Amino acid sequence: MPRFRIYYVARRPHGIRLGSSDIPSLEEPRGLLRHDETRWEEDVEARNVREALRAFFEDHLPSLSDLAYIDENGRTQRPYRIDDFDPDRTYVWTEDDKLMEFQGIESLEGGLVPCPLCGGSGEVTPEIAEQFEEIDEEEEGQEEYER
Repeated sequence: MPRFRIYYVARRPHGIRLGSSDIPSLEEPRGLLRHDETRWEEDVEARNVREALRAFFEDHLPSLSDLAYIDENGRTQRPYRIDDFDPDRTYVWTEDDKLMEFQGIESLEGGLVPCPLCGGSGEVTPEIAEQFEEIDEEEEGQEEYER
């Protein structure tokens, strides 16, 4: 079955707990209006992109009715149907006290290889791996020349 990688980000506002009534005003110290941001990626097996998105959101949301997307005018909208996921939309939801945002999806069926730069903990396209290997070989050659 094909695999897809889904990219998303979690943002946790400082000083604000979602669902609480103690949201600070704009007169609060600036530090309370900042947020932490963590980027995530998750691999999903599915027959196609729309099924991959459905499986991902079902895993991350207690109810798909909690999911929204940002329309062309910057307003949040609910998907019309659960199976109507569009990979070009920006989807948003909450998990615990974090604001979540879908950032993209890509097919892993295309010959990704272990990343030589990070010791194989990630995957890149063969072209990128070759570039990293060429840079590494050039640096090794330079080190030997300097000795």
